[in-house]
Amino acid sequence: MANQSNNKKPSGRRSGSSQAKKSTKKPADGERLQKVLSRRGVASRRGSEQLIADGRVTVNGVVVTEMGVRVNAATDDIRVDDERIKSPPRTVVLVLNKPVGTLCSENDPERRPLVHHLVPREMALRTVGRLDFNTEGVLLFTNDGDLALRLSHPRHGVQRTYDARVRGIPNEETLNRLVRGVQLDDGPAHVESVQVVKRTDRNAWVRLTLTEGRNREVRRLMERVGHPVMRLRRIRFAGVAAEGLKPGQWRELIPEEVEQLRERGHLGGFQLPPDPRRRNARVGGAKVEMDDEGQRQVRASLKSEAPKPRRRHDKRRG
Repeated sequence: MANQSNNKKPSGRRSGSSQAKKSTKKPADGERLQKVLSRRGVASRRGSEQLIADGRVTVNGVVVTEMGVRVNAATDDIRVDDERIKSPPRTVVLVLNKPVGTLCSENDPERRPLVHHLVPREMALRTVGRLDFNTEGVLLFTNDGDLALRLSHPRHGVQRTYDARVRGIPNEETLNRLVRGVQLDDGPAHVESVQVVKRTDRNAWVRLTLTEGRNREVRRLMERVGHPVMRLRRIRFAGVAAEGLKPGQWRELIPEEVEQLRERGHLGGFQLPPDPRRRNARVGGAKVEMDDEGQRQVRASLKSEAPKPRRRHDKRRG
């Protein structure tokens, strides 16, 4: 991006989009233009960048086409397609108990049931990440594009916890392997914690916590280690649960909860994933040990194991 040496302020004259001047001047102070557009609910961050690149955004009558231009949302005349953007609405966050058989999309050519039909349409909400068609449980909605990005982007490490009913019963080595990491088609992946919470003769319920939101990641992980998922439910996202909500029901988070999500990216108590450089870090109900080559060796315990064998196991480790 070329550096502009002209320090003159943009003209305050209004004009139609066809008459607006084209410029890439950048005021020194303020917020990035694409961030303002996203926060005002015009589009997502990427969508806002595309609007700018297409020359559809003006600031004080001047067409802006470069990314990173800073504006004062309180005083600048910011327009999209010659229509002035509105004042920011209050931030709304909803948690929906997503039913099985609903699609995380605003429209579908196949006319399948949509999650957006289960929440108020007038709030202009977008989903925070996605759940696939046959996955149920916690799904967040918000009208704040920045908050949605804060909670959904992998770099922020927001925790997602799932209960998965899988075929067969994973043994301790399989659980260790999931934490150490396995290779998927789109690269290596691992869980932060995992434990068997219930089992029968033929299958088990496994609870997993991840900090990424890749497409069908839990299903692919379990398939990779030989235990295909038969049912999948997300029980917590960023500390938000759907307790007391029947499938298809939602509730609005109170302002204190929204503020926690904005400031910390999580509700309630929060433990960061263990730093693999630290010896004896703990992950869920397991203990992370480091070998001489710096590889994570995780001793994951089965919740359903009898206490007596677990005590003997601990003595051997000590």
